[in-house]
Amino acid sequence: MLNKEELGRRLRMARFEKGLTLKEVAARCGMSATHISEVERGKTSPTIGALERISGALGENPADFVREESFPRVLFTRASEEVETFLEDARGRVTHYDLLSRGLPDGVLQISEHRLPPGTKMAGNPRIAESVVMCLSGMVRITAAGEGHVLREGDTLQFRLDEGYEMEVLGDEEHHAIVALAAPVLVSL
Repeated sequence: MLNKEELGRRLRMARFEKGLTLKEVAARCGMSATHISEVERGKTSPTIGALERISGALGENPADFVREESFPRVLFTRASEEVETFLEDARGRVTHYDLLSRGLPDGVLQISEHRLPPGTKMAGNPRIAESVVMCLSGMVRITAAGEGHVLREGDTLQFRLDEGYEMEVLGDEEHHAIVALAAPVLVSL
């Protein structure tokens, strides 16, 4: 049975992913920020009506927050099950990366492999997350929190994404990297 702490955690993570403050959600749903905070912290259970209003303010279906799925605690991914995902760089070129781990449902960690052609430039929007990039080959400049770092083969950079980031593949060689993403909401499959 879903407890009020887990329900509150799910609501809070959805609010973070949308980049909304308690006051913004309260204004959208006509409830007090204090009450929403108590729900998010698991101090009180929302009524069905309150859950519908909060979910609506988040643009989500209330049923998604109360499902009682039994999530696996271990997830094994075979190489044949890796999922190819696509990105568009700042120039409109489409590149791809492979999700090496799908991420546990309701988990916070996902690993991917990126191969980006020379000249690729991209920027990531701010979000609540942390990333680790390990450069396997090529050269890339990553700017995060106002600091730029050039990564070459074997270099690793760990950074928070709350201010977004910019990335540019340097030189004439493809950039090949393994990327770990820790976030309340992972890449959907």
